[in-house]
Amino acid sequence: MKKTVLIVDDDALVLESIDLHLSATGDFQTIRAQGSAGASSHLLNAQKIDVIVADVVLAGSMTGIDISQKAIVQYPAIAVVVITADPEVHCADIPERGVFLRKPFGGEQLLKAIQDALAQADVGSV
Repeated sequence: MKKTVLIVDDDALVLESIDLHLSATGDFQTIRAQGSAGASSHLLNAQKIDVIVADVVLAGSMTGIDISQKAIVQYPAIAVVVITADPEVHCADIPERGVFLRKPFGGEQLLKAIQDALAQADVGSV
């Protein structure tokens, strides 16, 4: 069964790149959200989200870390991958069960991060 992935970033090219890569595997259904407002809307309206891939730095009042925390409250079994190109952000800043991925990254690195996050979410939700 396909996993639903919410991709959150301000950069339309990053959204498209991640979306295309995940869709090409055949294992994922993707939802793109541009900025924190778009992500909040999708969290409220989606029936189920299995994975969130969120950039830390977003336009709007919330960061990707805030959005990830909100997603965990709404979907306790959600897997979290936090991405950033900001050298000031460190993995200690992300949710406890989140996986940290620094931009730029390749498709294989992204898939591994999602697999690791899914494994952590399974452990955390038992």
